Amino acid sequence: MKSVSHFLLCIMCLLPAGFSAPAAAHYSCDVDLNYGVVVNDDQLRVLKEYLTLYQINHKQQLFVAGEWLTLDDSQAMLVTDYAKGLHSVVPQVTLLATTGIDLATDTVQQMFLSLLGSDHDSYEKLNTAMDKMKTRVRKKFRYARSHYYLGPSSSEGLDELAEADLMVPLSQTLTTSVGSILTTLGAMDSDKLAVDRTEMAVINQRIAHYAATSDGDGPPVDTTLPQKARWYCDYFKKLDALEKQMQTTIPQLAGIDLIRQTSHKD
Repeated sequence: MKSVSHFLLCIMCLLPAGFSAPAAAHYSCDVDLNYGVVVNDDQLRVLKEYLTLYQINHKQQLFVAGEWLTLDDSQAMLVTDYAKGLHSVVPQVTLLATTGIDLATDTVQQMFLSLLGSDHDSYEKLNTAMDKMKTRVRKKFRYARSHYYLGPSSSEGLDELAEADLMVPLSQTLTTSVGSILTTLGAMDSDKLAVDRTEMAVINQRIAHYAATSDGDGPPVDTTLPQKARWYCDYFKKLDALEKQMQTTIPQLAGIDLIRQTSHKD
């Protein structure tokens, strides 16, 4: 009997573009977060674990280490544009990530069933791995009582599961950072993505609602999920450029880098 890892590597090669390493090479979102960020209607906070590094109230009042800073007009405009962008994109990406991980794990499970069947002795281990992945995504991309949260990138994996043969190909493919989620969705083949019209309409309505209520931006309504993922990645890059301007003009922010551009090889 061939090893479980062999079959899972076959699954990765057969999945829609974005789940296998060769296919993912065609698109990569090189954006991640160094810290957590939480937004509600009136406030934005950048968090290192439970410590607030800085917060922006009403998209204009900047507090760094608890101190309210007096800003000149150009600084205030940068802070407002940056806060407006994060207030808009954080809820939208939260929705996209939690929707996307369900599509990704369902696809892996369906491919496993088509290759090996539900009687294979690793099927329950696979289901356990998929459930853990969904749980981790919902911890890193979450909504509670009008607060939306995106967690920082980390090296977390599925190492605590004992079946190493099972974990290696999955942990290289399904990770929970912002960049990895957007890479996975952005590289998918929309023709093979099983999202019915009703479900897609609901997703579009919710994303449009988040953009409208935050007075911010959002992807065109008629775009596919992969196109939306690419739009969000590009938008994070624009916010990164704003952040760099803030760090240059506001000395108290110089050492606090929320958004980073990196390289994804998975």
